[in-house]
Amino acid sequence: MISVKGTVITRVGAYEIEWLSIPRGRVGMAHLRLTSGGTTQQLSLAWRRDALGLWLELPWGVVGFDLSAEQNDDGVKSFSVSQRGNSYRADGLICVRGTQADPSSAQKGKKKGVRVRAQMPGKMIRVSVKNGDAVEKGQSVAVMEAMKMENEIRAPASGTVSKLGVQEGQAVESGAELFWIDPV
Repeated sequence: MISVKGTVITRVGAYEIEWLSIPRGRVGMAHLRLTSGGTTQQLSLAWRRDALGLWLELPWGVVGFDLSAEQNDDGVKSFSVSQRGNSYRADGLICVRGTQADPSSAQKGKKKGVRVRAQMPGKMIRVSVKNGDAVEKGQSVAVMEAMKMENEIRAPASGTVSKLGVQEGQAVESGAELFWIDPV
């Protein structure tokens, strides 16, 4: 995804899509320039949103897409798109306005850390790591009591514990940051 002077350009596979007008609202028209293999064509499309995504009326037919969004720890929202009635799927699409910097370019070549958060409210019974400890993916890092049951918390990735947000005996709320694991 890149931005050029107020326009938004999205790359999906071999296609580069330059949005000349951005779809807004539940129904409308959008205009775009589609480039693939050195060939460029300008398209106008009608679109309509539904509960799961949108329908596009293209010159060669009507196509439906399911959309889902996910926000990472840095606040960057990425989208997954799957075509209805087809196996096509694209993940990790990032859209930015023309005046914004591409959030993915700042992260290129830099591995991101992983936050470990509480899945439910409870009390920390045992914390088996400390700052600077190396952990392997799947390793037990803590035990939390929730709803009168002991729940083992495992490391979601290998790395080094760089931030410890809890201690034994501490009560935590759902979503509380427990650990931060920097990649190896």
